[in-house]
Amino acid sequence: MSKIIDGRFSDKVMIITGAAGGIGKAVALRAAKEGAKLVLADRKEEMSKETLKEIREITSNVEFLICDLREGENCKKVIDTAIKKFGGLDILINNAGITGTPAPVHEMSEEMFRNVLDCNIMIAFHCSHYGIQEMIKQNKEGAIVNVSSVAGLTGFPGHSAYVTSKHGLNGLTRNMALDYARYGIRVNAVNPGTTDTPMYHEALEFLKNKRESAEKAGVKIEGGIVSGKVTSPQNRVARAEEVADVILFLSSPEASNVTGIFMPVDGGFTAF
Repeated sequence: MSKIIDGRFSDKVMIITGAAGGIGKAVALRAAKEGAKLVLADRKEEMSKETLKEIREITSNVEFLICDLREGENCKKVIDTAIKKFGGLDILINNAGITGTPAPVHEMSEEMFRNVLDCNIMIAFHCSHYGIQEMIKQNKEGAIVNVSSVAGLTGFPGHSAYVTSKHGLNGLTRNMALDYARYGIRVNAVNPGTTDTPMYHEALEFLKNKRESAEKAGVKIEGGIVSGKVTSPQNRVARAEEVADVILFLSSPEASNVTGIFMPVDGGFTAF
């Protein structure tokens, strides 16, 4: 992790979805150390409780909602909690998402496809829908960072739903940046490559256990990210903290003239 910047987010209210582990947790821990007032959300109960315990060792200014954000009303509840507990909203980190089960389009059910889109696009839509309403009402600058993926910049064989969802999230990012610039609301996307998170290890284990179906879907087992071997100039898996550093930069005053971008954090993967 980079050096902590004391007070960078003092008096700033920050919402982070998908905050129980991985990138979301890394963002929350650093933001807490830098003074943010946090409202966190995730549906994984045990992981959420453990993360909350860690953050409360840093700050008492934290609320954690354990809920399924695929239900739009729960997204509204998260925004309302920030307003009720801390008086408003300054920064929204749309991090919640899933990889889904790999399959080409002709073998994927509509239910599987919609579930990935619901998690990776609709949660960000609902949180932004309610969050931006509050930001406009406050009449002050705000920042939104959508956690996308390098899969939103290119294709990955066998991952039709995931790639579609992340391209869609990038599109949503760019359009919101245009729509809300006049209100002083900046909107950017971070596009991580392979990152050492619980979701990455779950996907890795699933694919190893489903070797035959994964290969049939076009996912290579020997070599590439599924085997744990990384194809990038840096030839390593990123740490969640490295992605968190970029997310928090884009959330901060240092990025005051940055909006509408897709920022790869991928060790050079997309340079190929």
